[in-house]
Amino acid sequence: MPLVVREITRQTADIVSLRLQHVDGSPLPAWRPGAHIDLQLVTRHERQYSLCGDPDDATSYRIAVRREELSRGGSHYIHAFLREGGTVWVRPPRNLFELGEAPAYLLLAAGIGVTPILSMARHLASVGADWRMIVAARHADGVAFADEIAALGHRAEVHVSGTRGRLDLAAVIGSIAPGTDVYACGPAAFTDALLDLTPMLPSGSGIHLERFEPRRRAFAPNEPFTATAARSGVTVEVPAARSLLESLRGAGVAVSGSCLRGVCGSCALPVREGAVEHRDSLTTDDDSRTIYPCVSRARAGSSLVLDA
Repeated sequence: MPLVVREITRQTADIVSLRLQHVDGSPLPAWRPGAHIDLQLVTRHERQYSLCGDPDDATSYRIAVRREELSRGGSHYIHAFLREGGTVWVRPPRNLFELGEAPAYLLLAAGIGVTPILSMARHLASVGADWRMIVAARHADGVAFADEIAALGHRAEVHVSGTRGRLDLAAVIGSIAPGTDVYACGPAAFTDALLDLTPMLPSGSGIHLERFEPRRRAFAPNEPFTATAARSGVTVEVPAARSLLESLRGAGVAVSGSCLRGVCGSCALPVREGAVEHRDSLTTDDDSRTIYPCVSRARAGSSLVLDA
């Protein structure tokens, strides 16, 4: 759906926030904390951005975009060329990072990872939940939405490593009460460090992550395999140098896909038969019957039958 950029606000030297609306201000599809939208620019770049506004605001979406040094084109265009009054195209919100029920919550964010965490904190405060939030930044002037974080009161803390030293994640995780669920978002080094601390979690607690970057893992070299899209009646040979998603699309099978790095979940397909080598950053169960074909493949010696 085409949306108009109503407001662009400079949050930090390298982060801007955008407020998006229908041209007539009519209501937008509803969302819950943790949701994101797929945003497409006139350049045809499509990227995912967490919603960081107020879910009760039915007429606006707010996102924040960090200018990336090695931008693939999206953040560079937004910072350099997008203006208030411009148009972007947006898919309705999807939520792969939704808050579950828990006795207590610890919210952790680093850098631009504050975007989904901020909406979670605001929601938990509004319903009287037991929660605490820590936002890590290298410098005080690098904290996006600093005023809004401060307005949340004593439960929200900004940890500036430039003055206080690096945030001791082990001490933070070691201090939580049993049953506390941890929700975290940030760069790969931050989320990977938290995953390494999973054995320290007390009874009844879990860690839930949203990633902007793929997990850094090693796999065996690609091998060719066969995949059948059962509903479409199409069988494709997937060569080693091509992804399953590319092969399906090349054969005329309509499969959505956005990030092409296994982090957004937009290309998910059910698997009817076959063994999957999950290379995405979303799957937590190696036996999952959902495949993200932009990066994942059949295991060596296997073929796949997909519900597509």
